[in-house]
Amino acid sequence: MAGTQDCSIGIAVESTYKTYVAPTRWYEFLDESLDWNKNVKQGQGIRVGSRVARSGRRVVPTADGGGDITLECCSKGMGLLWQAALGTGVSTLVSGTTYQQNFTLGDTPSSLTVQKGLVEVGGTVDAYSFLGGMVSGFEFNFPNADIATLKLSVDAGDLTTAQAYAAPSYPSAPVNLFQFANATLFTGTLTAPTTTVLASAITPLANVRGGSVAVNHNIRSDRFNATGTGRKDKPTKGLSEITGKLDVEYASTTFRDAVLNETPMNLLVTLTAGSLSTGVETLQVVIPEIKLDGELPKANGTDLIVQSVSFAGLDNLTAAQPIWVVQRTADNAL
Repeated sequence: MAGTQDCSIGIAVESTYKTYVAPTRWYEFLDESLDWNKNVKQGQGIRVGSRVARSGRRVVPTADGGGDITLECCSKGMGLLWQAALGTGVSTLVSGTTYQQNFTLGDTPSSLTVQKGLVEVGGTVDAYSFLGGMVSGFEFNFPNADIATLKLSVDAGDLTTAQAYAAPSYPSAPVNLFQFANATLFTGTLTAPTTTVLASAITPLANVRGGSVAVNHNIRSDRFNATGTGRKDKPTKGLSEITGKLDVEYASTTFRDAVLNETPMNLLVTLTAGSLSTGVETLQVVIPEIKLDGELPKANGTDLIVQSVSFAGLDNLTAAQPIWVVQRTADNAL
């Protein structure tokens, strides 16, 4: 019998927006807030004898769903999520059983079927299948002394409870977590990743305590049109915004001056995990140019001064991409 801890999240890439595909990939997730939002309208017509709103005058012209899914970043099984999060993904054999997966912004990101299994107190597992799941944005966190996480914001076009529950299966061991002990940050002259070579930069940022990178795709998610029976057409992608923050010990005036002088920097975040046939499991976030918005250092009583420096990611004018996510893995496909 399933226990209440046996909830699941599984996904599959759809061939057609809002057309169910049985999940093929499942994740050890931390939390989720997937919900269904009805746009309820109550008729307001005045009628003799009515003292409360009339049940026959309540309608639902439109409805859609969505929410957030948060999970720990691990060394296997993440390819389809990163592809949905950015828009484009390519997997290339490096050598042996080592593959490099490169993800960049795409104009026509895939839609997902996202099925969550929820367990009743008696052990029955109910399947909620969200269709047309579009990742409207994501946040990658690499906190101090902790495990790196990925939070995906999902917009869903439809929901069905009629599809059968797909029992989860997970990547074979070893599956390693990307975490703070194996994190490095660099700036300076940047060498962009290729399909088989990781990104690199020359200047370490040793006093960064942690941070985050977020992307908001500004999707147009209100495409409710006639003949759609109250469900929307596939959202279109807007101008993506790259933002983030770095928590920095006040060990020099480097970040202060970059804030004051609008100094462009690049940012390379690298986390490593277990061994591969070639090299090690790696997760990189690469931004060719950031500009710092703030903050300036502030006194912290008798304690260590730590700046929480926010930034914007920009197009760099000449860089091939404004952002890459790169993963070295034993997965032979996304």
